[in-house]
Amino acid sequence: MEHRPLGQSELSISIQGFGCWAMGGAGWGPVDDDESIAAVHRARDHDINFFDTADAYGFGHSEEVLAKALGKDRSGLVVATKGGLAWDDRGRIRHDGSPEHLQDALEASLSRLKVERIDLYQIHWPDPAVPVEETIGWAFDQVAAGKIHAVGVSNYDTEQMERALSVGPIVSLQPPYSLLDRSIEEAILPFCLRASIGVVPYSPLGMGLLTGKFGPESSFTGWRAINEHFQGERYQANLRVVERLKPLAQNRGITVGQLALAWVMGQPGVTSTIVGAKLPEQVDENVGAAGTQLDEAEYVSIDAIVHEELGSSAEESR
Repeated sequence: MEHRPLGQSELSISIQGFGCWAMGGAGWGPVDDDESIAAVHRARDHDINFFDTADAYGFGHSEEVLAKALGKDRSGLVVATKGGLAWDDRGRIRHDGSPEHLQDALEASLSRLKVERIDLYQIHWPDPAVPVEETIGWAFDQVAAGKIHAVGVSNYDTEQMERALSVGPIVSLQPPYSLLDRSIEEAILPFCLRASIGVVPYSPLGMGLLTGKFGPESSFTGWRAINEHFQGERYQANLRVVERLKPLAQNRGITVGQLALAWVMGQPGVTSTIVGAKLPEQVDENVGAAGTQLDEAEYVSIDAIVHEELGSSAEESR
């Protein structure tokens, strides 16, 4: 498993990270903690050292399960979490980037993860009600206090990252990015390359769409039910993309999902990918993409398929 430096930090992370969103359970259907723990152990067996969670994933449950899975020996690991979302007793989530909320959230994450310092703390979403400088200023105060090692952001645009950089050296951005969602290519990826910000995309498999396990009659609950990629003509077009990618994957002797992961990992500026798994065998499947490097002809073929089926909606610009 290749490891790459993350931005301008001294952190080095595997080119495939382990995403812990589904581990939290909320919005992802049934999940078994023992199976989640086994999946984390399998990831470590494959030399994955980057584990990404958030306090909002299962309202703290994901962090607790991850801590149990990792145990006390975390040498060589990079454990990342996120804060900036708040929830009430009914599970309703809202943005809150205020220093007061984030301080409480950080202390809770430290306790659940059973650490004294977070390797990479990311602001989960920008809060329109709180200036970026105030939120990021709080984060660097925690670096000075020894509670955070490196600061990253998630779901920020270029203007928000510029403002964040005026406060301190953020080292990473976590955006959505896949063959089916290429909106970051026009401005965000070039900005991160210029600013030496490591990009660690989430949903590189399009929330499972690019695994090929869904069909025209599939129905959805939870997070997929409210995602535009799983609705109407856009969903049908996405399925056509997957079908047309299958021969390319077969020529390589890999699955469509592995092809999609290799595509993301090969993009300029991408440091790692956040790939979720609830079962050890899913980890094995995902890791099968780590050694695959696509050639230029394959990139051209993939771009042509995406353009023909999705047109400008994919915002391709390779």
